[in-house]
Amino acid sequence: MVVELLQKFIEAGFRKETAIQLMNSAMVLQGEENNYSTLDYAMVNLYTGELELVKIGGAATFVKRGQEVLCFDEGSLPGGVDVRMEIKSQKIQLQNGDFLVMITDGVIEYLHVRNPKETLMDIIRMIETENAGVLAETILQEVLVRTGNCALDDMTVLVTGIWEK
Repeated sequence: MVVELLQKFIEAGFRKETAIQLMNSAMVLQGEENNYSTLDYAMVNLYTGELELVKIGGAATFVKRGQEVLCFDEGSLPGGVDVRMEIKSQKIQLQNGDFLVMITDGVIEYLHVRNPKETLMDIIRMIETENAGVLAETILQEVLVRTGNCALDDMTVLVTGIWEK
């Protein structure tokens, strides 16, 4: 529902900030208890390579740049919690060969280690590939090994590779 609502607002010509606020207000007005939703909004300018990231209660997002892994996890509360939701936008300059790695919270929440975010960054760092699909699959396999091959929540890994043409 959240994605469809946001998509309809954007297609109707609303700016992304307004569309997100309207989606949040609609969720709050529904009034159902515990009716919250996370949202990661990522838009890459294919001409400049600039990534704009808006995180609404979502799990961390990562950029793999060779052996370096950058982590972005500053966001707001989930949608539907408060009608006065603050929208924070981060801009990151992507480079040729970077991978954008987005995950659902189930990927990181069920890692049974002291520092799950650091462990996930180490997992991403150790994988050497130029294939986004292989990177996503290997991340998920490594996480499942550490959770006893048990997915207690939705575990989705989305990876996009950025190459200059």
